[in-house]
Amino acid sequence: MVVSTAPRTDARYGVVARLLHWATVLALLAQLLVGYTMTGGGGPLDGWVDSAYDGDEDLLLPVHVALGVGILALAIVRLTWRLASTLPPWPSTVTPGEQRVAQLVERTLYALLFLVPLSGLALVLGSGEDFETSDEGEWQAPWSFADDDTLVALHVTSHLVLYAAVALHVGFVLKHQLVDRDRFVRRML
Repeated sequence: MVVSTAPRTDARYGVVARLLHWATVLALLAQLLVGYTMTGGGGPLDGWVDSAYDGDEDLLLPVHVALGVGILALAIVRLTWRLASTLPPWPSTVTPGEQRVAQLVERTLYALLFLVPLSGLALVLGSGEDFETSDEGEWQAPWSFADDDTLVALHVTSHLVLYAAVALHVGFVLKHQLVDRDRFVRRML
């Protein structure tokens, strides 16, 4: 049995912060599944799309938009809560350099929780394009203030940056949990 020599920290985020964090994680995972299915990538939603939408992935757009609006609402609540509350202290195993990187990643994640859904909303509201939303009709973006190719590029690029930031965030937590053995993950459980 390996015994940790790292100092233990029992400092945790508050209940509201933890609930908002995990609600955001679940919403992002749901959005990833829906978005991936919409692009024809297949996956675990294929059976549902076949039965609910006769296999037409384009009809998932309203679900994708609703999830995006939900993520945007969560981001607003999270940022408001984050600015109004105090954070638990860093464990002594987190170096000042790691603290700076973690803070940069946190700011990046918050920015992307706004940019990704807003770029998607700009696409469906401001590209002037038609989107198939049901067997009976299409949704036409009410405005045409930006080129749809530009908005798609922004939306996809912001997703890629989000995935990279999430990977850094999870990697940081796992490094502290598994290598430093400072029970870091407990702060958010």
